[in-house]
Amino acid sequence: MIRLLSNWIEAFLRFFYPIFKKWLPYDVYAYLAVGAINTALNIILFAVLYEYILPKEGWSIKDFNIASYTIALLIAFFVTIPTGFWLSKNFAFRDGATGTKKTTKQLFKYVLVVGQGLGSDYLILKALILIFDMQPTVAKIFSTVIVLTINFLLQKYFTFKKN
Repeated sequence: MIRLLSNWIEAFLRFFYPIFKKWLPYDVYAYLAVGAINTALNIILFAVLYEYILPKEGWSIKDFNIASYTIALLIAFFVTIPTGFWLSKNFAFRDGATGTKKTTKQLFKYVLVVGQGLGSDYLILKALILIFDMQPTVAKIFSTVIVLTINFLLQKYFTFKKN
């Protein structure tokens, strides 16, 4: 099943690359493409959870209130960590290096970068909602664009940097 999915994603990337070849090297194009897939999954999960599943008033545990957009953000984040790592490692930042030790080190760095991204995403999301009174799903889209730009640079030059 994974092999079939890999082959389909690779064929999809190769099919559309000629359109972008003039402007983007393949690794940047692949990062943007698989990042878009993972980001769409993240935003769709967030929107479905926030708009349809979670209670609008959030959850209260004793005197601690958690906003439903915070819960949706965390769930979407944790679901898309493994998909994002797999897509990045196998399609965007292929360097031919394999092995458990290298993969484990990359996964650790990946988690650090996306953890930073989560913190940034949360702070930006919170600011857009509380300061600018933006609707949470719209705020999530804006915060995602900012965080993705930072994360691309960190993933390319820190997590998956070539020796």
